Amino acid sequence: MMRRRISDYTRFVLLALALSAFIACSSVKYLGKYRMSAPLLRYQFFSQENRALSKLDDHLWPYNREEPIGAGHSSTMLLGIFSTSGDKYNGRREYIRETYLATGDDRICKLEEFKRQATQKLNDRRCKIPYTFVIGAGASDRPKDHDDNEPLTLETDQDGHADEEGDCTYLNVKENMEDGKSTTYMKFGAGLHVEYGIDYVAKIDDDTVLAIQLLLQFIEDDLPPTPFNRRIYGGTGWASYAHNHIYAAGQFYFMSSDLADYVSNQLTSEDRLAMMHGRHTEDADMGTFIFSHPRPIKFMNLSSFRFWHHPKKSKTEFLAGWKSIGGLPGHGNLLPFWHLCPSWMSGKGI
Repeated sequence: MMRRRISDYTRFVLLALALSAFIACSSVKYLGKYRMSAPLLRYQFFSQENRALSKLDDHLWPYNREEPIGAGHSSTMLLGIFSTSGDKYNGRREYIRETYLATGDDRICKLEEFKRQATQKLNDRRCKIPYTFVIGAGASDRPKDHDDNEPLTLETDQDGHADEEGDCTYLNVKENMEDGKSTTYMKFGAGLHVEYGIDYVAKIDDDTVLAIQLLLQFIEDDLPPTPFNRRIYGGTGWASYAHNHIYAAGQFYFMSSDLADYVSNQLTSEDRLAMMHGRHTEDADMGTFIFSHPRPIKFMNLSSFRFWHHPKKSKTEFLAGWKSIGGLPGHGNLLPFWHLCPSWMSGKGI
């Protein structure tokens, strides 16, 4: 009789425990959709690999179209060398290819090679600076700033010619210097960020001689990858009196991919036109677009670490600049007030 009572009691206890476990599991499953983040597992505090916030569900909510914190990879920069059609510029592209693009360092490559490497495992990718010559190739009836549903790029220039080197990007806008080519290029770069993970988009003039090794060092030492690169913008400092802001001179400047998206996609062509200086000035206007962002901009003034020579208009000047590339980086004034103030006071500056 006693054994039967114990057995009945045991069965009752086991049944009660099973029922309690079932209720607890059901409650967790039901309430799971209301919790904000997963519990932090103990191993996540001891494993370096799992400390990245991308491993967790509780990363910070991003602003607008910014990416959440957590990615970890080496930074990449699209280098757009601004060029145009014609024999003069064909020749200039040739001696650019023969100088700073011909260092033999596989961390710089043609854009198409970078796209090919993007299909490989992360550790197998070598190229960090994909480059392309940027040419306005639209017909005379095309806008100067891409603002419609037409293709962003074309296969050839306006004369039906394509560079045999395979390193040119033909933008579907009418060729111009000050009125929209740069923002159209930024739209192109922002698209590459989405598809291939470009972290920064840089613009350089074709009369600028670049020290590639110093650029690589700068990227490695000072430019964090997406998404730690939010709202970064840099170049040699200059300033606008009319719009009361600093900006990066057009000889070389760069911005993080989120800013490239902001100036080219989030601002409309009408927005940009309304913001431009009375005398359209490509680099100053770009600074205006960037500093219209509602969040803080991190401006990196490269005046004290300038890794390029500019301007080098002729082939002789360009090659001389290349021979003296070992004298870089250059160290200048953070802002050239000696030049800016007299220009502003005389009404000649912007």
